[in-house]
Amino acid sequence: MSGPVAERFESVSFEALLQSHELSLRLAQAICGRHRLSSDCTRMTESSQLVFSSAGRHIIKAFSPQDADFHRGESVFLDRLHGRLPVATPRLFASGSWGGFLYVVMEQLDGIPLAEAWRDLPDAGRRSLLAQLGEAVRALHDLPVELFDAAPFRWRPLIEQQRRSVADNHRRWGLDEAWIAQIPRYLSESGLDSTGPPRLAPLHTELMPQHVFVRRSGAQCTLSGLIDFEPSMVGSVEYEFCAVGLFLTPGDKDLFRIFLRSYGYKDPDLTEELSRRIMALMLLHRYGNLNRFLKNVPAQERWTELRQAEQFWYGL
Repeated sequence: MSGPVAERFESVSFEALLQSHELSLRLAQAICGRHRLSSDCTRMTESSQLVFSSAGRHIIKAFSPQDADFHRGESVFLDRLHGRLPVATPRLFASGSWGGFLYVVMEQLDGIPLAEAWRDLPDAGRRSLLAQLGEAVRALHDLPVELFDAAPFRWRPLIEQQRRSVADNHRRWGLDEAWIAQIPRYLSESGLDSTGPPRLAPLHTELMPQHVFVRRSGAQCTLSGLIDFEPSMVGSVEYEFCAVGLFLTPGDKDLFRIFLRSYGYKDPDLTEELSRRIMALMLLHRYGNLNRFLKNVPAQERWTELRQAEQFWYGL
């Protein structure tokens, strides 16, 4: 079976796999067969990648051949992180290729994404979870960077390329020229170049409600795990906080401060300068689509300046 199936997949595009449940299911089942896993596979439709659950115990995640660096990054981070944090990260079972498509097989974590629990959480529960997350992220950042030497993404080349292409990136994402015109001056005044070399640490880079797992007991939730390390890298610690302000604490300065305090910042460190550096890094972020983020803010928020957006997402 493996020979013909693999041969057929050689002529299939990744886009066709994404669009065809039958084809993608056959790929997932072929990978499961190789690793002696259950062929009872369910597509995880909330993911933007090709992701299947095998009998609720394992996750099969397939990558386009063009995303080889993301495949390698996820493999390295999963391998190095398992058992080293105060919360769970998926154990890596296998990393390989099938029919030209790269894949990883990993443990399926217990718990539910924070996105499913957040709306029903009382304020005290939200504060507790952000504090727990701050502590977990600090534990991640305290790991030796040498553990991740095999990861493909490098901070300096990435951030320098993002600087060179920042206007083109935001223009491609549909941002109005009035906003784009503000970016060069904002970056020059951000302090990114005047505070010395950044502190580098292993980063998740996408701390979003879908990637943070919790265990729910009645009205209480406990942080239980982190998933999705494909874009992870060693980089500036403040780059990590971009997603926190955008997706976990938007417009809630109290929650953002709770996260940063639990991470280890002291009150004198929580300054406008820190807010501006995080906002600047968001503009330079690999996925820093300001046009999309502006569309997600409350209708009553009508901004015209980057400084206003900074204060909403990262104000301290």
